[in-house]
Amino acid sequence: MVPLLNRRSWKALRRRNQRKIAQFGRPENPGSSVVARSSLVTNILQLIGAEPSSPYAEAIRCIKLTVDLNSGRTTNKVIGLTSCFPGEGKSTVAAATAALMAKAGARVILVDCDLRNPSLSRSFAPDAKVGFLDVALGNTPLASAVRIDSSTNLAFLPTVLNPSLPNPTEILASDAAKSLFTSLQRQYDYVIVDLSPIAPAIDVRASSRVIDAYILVIEWGETKVSDVQYALRHADEVQDNIIGAVLNKVNMDILARYDRQGAKYSYSNSRYAGKQN
Repeated sequence: MVPLLNRRSWKALRRRNQRKIAQFGRPENPGSSVVARSSLVTNILQLIGAEPSSPYAEAIRCIKLTVDLNSGRTTNKVIGLTSCFPGEGKSTVAAATAALMAKAGARVILVDCDLRNPSLSRSFAPDAKVGFLDVALGNTPLASAVRIDSSTNLAFLPTVLNPSLPNPTEILASDAAKSLFTSLQRQYDYVIVDLSPIAPAIDVRASSRVIDAYILVIEWGETKVSDVQYALRHADEVQDNIIGAVLNKVNMDILARYDRQGAKYSYSNSRYAGKQN
């Protein structure tokens, strides 16, 4: 369960932490850098660095542990994060997980493969002219498209949508994309991929050739169980390779009230059962 972070949390964080937000260097000019636009994702990166023992950071650390426990000892896995619908927070969780891994000293690349709504690219590399699609097609060298976060050494490969390129979904399912991810596996300890949601697009199913394991992000209190079941029934490739599910945006105060009520109910029932026996 990943806690909900409200505006009050961010205001308190900014008062405690005056450090810079993530900076991703322009690959075509290594001596310069571009400051990512202020957004929830960049604030998440700031929180991971400033509050490593916070409930949020601990939840993200649990995701990393799940990845480690489900990864082979000799093969660096490609982990895809998806959700049932847009807006459930999968991009934020993907960025936070990758940042935590990088801050721990691992070689990590975060790949924006949400070919419908590349929100990470808009936050981290708003000036990018080339990205994943161009590299997969062989039009651009990988080194010319990857950005590096100066504070964590996290590598980031954006997606730049271009109407002149072939259909993005076909590129994701191509042999060229498979070769690209194989190359990334050789260069990095972790390859974290932000994918499109399952329900509105077929991109996630197309990614099954390049993704080793999936993590499903579900918005707590919003996404219905029946919606999750329906989405997974229509994406066998995803369902067969899920290593975990994340309940995101959990209101811990409300959850605590549920837990207290549940405990009272269980205690009452146990007393009643004892009398019956």
